[in-house]
Amino acid sequence: MVKRLNDAILEVVSCIVNSDDYQQCLKLKKMMDQNEEILSLINEIKVLQKKYICCLDDSIQEKLKLLEERLFQIPLYAIYLKHLEVVNQKIDYVKDELNDYFYHVLNDGISEFE
Repeated sequence: MVKRLNDAILEVVSCIVNSDDYQQCLKLKKMMDQNEEILSLINEIKVLQKKYICCLDDSIQEKLKLLEERLFQIPLYAIYLKHLEVVNQKIDYVKDELNDYFYHVLNDGISEFE
């Protein structure tokens, strides 16, 4: 039973990893790692987020909003986010299905792997 469960999980992971959206994320992430504008904006945003958490200053929040808007306007980043959203939806779907499956196994005694 454990081997079948492990094989099924590996198959799901393989489907996600081999999906076009995941592969595009990897490719676009590599390209973004070479883009100084994107890297600079992301670093500025991280610094401001840390500052904002410490003092909850509205002026910092406004700066964050402006930097995020600039970042989202960069086509490379926007396309990356679209692919990442699809990948995350797939992962969430699998997580929800596994949670539902284990809930029923533990509460109803139903097992598809028996």
